[in-house]
Amino acid sequence: MYKPNLLIVGAAKSGTTSLHHYLGQHDEVFMSKHKEPHFLINNEEGVNEIPNGINKYEDYLRLFENTKSFKYRGESSVMYLQFPEITIKNIARYLDDDVKIIIMLRNPIDRAFSGYQHVKRYNNMENYTFQEALEKSEKRYFKNKKITPASRYLNIGLYYKFVKKFKSKFKNNVHVIIYDDFVNKTSNELSHLFGFLGLEKNIIDLKEKHMVGGWQWKNQTVKNIFMSKSILKSTLKIILPSKAIREKIRNYFISFVISPVEKIDLETRKKLLNFYIDDIEKLEALINKDLSIWKQ
Repeated sequence: MYKPNLLIVGAAKSGTTSLHHYLGQHDEVFMSKHKEPHFLINNEEGVNEIPNGINKYEDYLRLFENTKSFKYRGESSVMYLQFPEITIKNIARYLDDDVKIIIMLRNPIDRAFSGYQHVKRYNNMENYTFQEALEKSEKRYFKNKKITPASRYLNIGLYYKFVKKFKSKFKNNVHVIIYDDFVNKTSNELSHLFGFLGLEKNIIDLKEKHMVGGWQWKNQTVKNIFMSKSILKSTLKIILPSKAIREKIRNYFISFVISPVEKIDLETRKKLLNFYIDDIEKLEALINKDLSIWKQ
């Protein structure tokens, strides 16, 4: 059994899915098919809070079977960043000291809104407006043991303390990517990352987009139909065993029942900037990166 030695730890809604797939194209990198096993925090945080998580070490290692030929074996559990103490403790327990840590960070205001929209799309617990959800997020998380940590919209964006703990422990084995740079200069950011990992540059296909947001269901009834497990879906799996074909058909029909998401109103953005500004400035000093674009 081979252990993972590369972790994309978050933050959620910061480009981690795209990076996971881009890295998986490299000749020397194996990225797990199960992108977010969350094994390193799943038992402590509770199996009811994280969907599709892996609890047993044997099952976790099974994700990396037959990967001897690869220099890196990786996974991308985006909630690791939120829980640095648990993650770091279990890295020491289950993995080796030379593990490489990749952290992706997005403007915390945009990340919070994108995170809210994501939970609203795929989880029936989110029935509040964005402003209401921000006010209730922490209280309801600690009150409800079955609610996803992804609903902690404000907390996830307080990056400074999270990044500091990973950098303090893993030092030069931590690489930080800013979402704006990743989106606008993808090839350049990948080159920097390959240099950090000591990999030869590979040609990576950047055409395919992953986990594209910016949309919402037109109504709850339609959402329930597409999100529920049904006899029809089970039958389609038998008739169309190809997951890729099923997804194309599903996405075709979804295109008729969704609408674009409206932007955050300026007053809410201003309040959120006031909330995050101190943390952003501390983060700038920590990672030696100008984040002026986040302060606008």
